[in-house]
Amino acid sequence: MIEEDLIIEMWDVFKEYIPEKNKETAANHYVDFLLGKDVSQSTLEAVMNFDPNLDEAIKLVLDNDEEIEEDDEDYYEDEE
Repeated sequence: MIEEDLIIEMWDVFKEYIPEKNKETAANHYVDFLLGKDVSQSTLEAVMNFDPNLDEAIKLVLDNDEEIEEDDEDYYEDEE
């Protein structure tokens, strides 16, 4: 739970200094950063419903991961 709290707290601190027009991009970079630090997708899902910009960035990651998994399944089906 501490990891989720820290993620939310950090975003809450920094978002105050980000102009509204840049928050979506900043949220995307923040989520990419978290993934680069091996934060699990389940942890990201746990912080959803805190901030709309952060939610959208997390949804993008989750949607992209689902697409990659589907592409992998299609690839292996074609090999048979």
